Amino acid sequence: MSDDAVGSLDLDAVRDGLERAVAHANQAILDVIGQDTVRVGHKPGEGPVTEADHAADDILHRELIDLVEGAHWISEESRQDAPLIHGEPTWVVDPLDGTREFLRGLPEFGVSVGLFVGDEIVLGAVGLPLTEGGDEPAVLSGLIDGDRLEARLNGEPLPSRNGHETIERVVVSRHDYEWRELHYQIPFDVYPCGSAAVKLVHAATGQADVYFSTGPRSVWDVAGGVAVLEAAGCALLMLNGQRLDLSPQQERIPPYVAGPRESCIALLRRLGARIAD
Repeated sequence: MSDDAVGSLDLDAVRDGLERAVAHANQAILDVIGQDTVRVGHKPGEGPVTEADHAADDILHRELIDLVEGAHWISEESRQDAPLIHGEPTWVVDPLDGTREFLRGLPEFGVSVGLFVGDEIVLGAVGLPLTEGGDEPAVLSGLIDGDRLEARLNGEPLPSRNGHETIERVVVSRHDYEWRELHYQIPFDVYPCGSAAVKLVHAATGQADVYFSTGPRSVWDVAGGVAVLEAAGCALLMLNGQRLDLSPQQERIPPYVAGPRESCIALLRRLGARIAD
């Protein structure tokens, strides 16, 4: 991002507002979970959508849209009608990533929000309404401003994973695990998880050493998690080992690996990938 573009924003203030908004979206989802019934619809060719998706989306739009003057808005549930313009601030949102897991009662869904400025992601957050251990809802955020990389969990700093090289656990999608049986092709301990945003958080925090995705994904699925990932010193790479750059204009994201760069490269080599120079 250009110095002029970042200089016009108080990223610390925007991050505080983003974390509050995602915490409120977490609560909106929990409120729906607490109901006796949940209304569910279906988007043609895309799968289910619930009232929890819409409740979280409404809160995020209301609380985020004025944080950055003139920002565009693209969400899985409320896409902007006007064309996006390269370089202009854009919020990219999935209010409930992992709707299928949400409906199955699995704690593998989350809220994903990324902010792009100057065609680069500079800020993002992932909300976890439920966690596997039954802990309180969590909000992870990532701030990326040149050499300034700051990842936080509930306002507290997350340690950097830059330089980590060990591979012991790899996380993949439930589809890749249950249908493609990818765990038989990867020579490490492999476990499944639903939401792409949650899997990116696993890679950012060290719950997984690498997240391997056969794709494709949507930019709103991954934007928030990638901000947390990169702020924690990790990388998002294509299967040739090169950096995968995100953009609001590129909805579909190709297959990728995510985690500490050296761990990602090591996994790709074990799988026989051709690594670009």
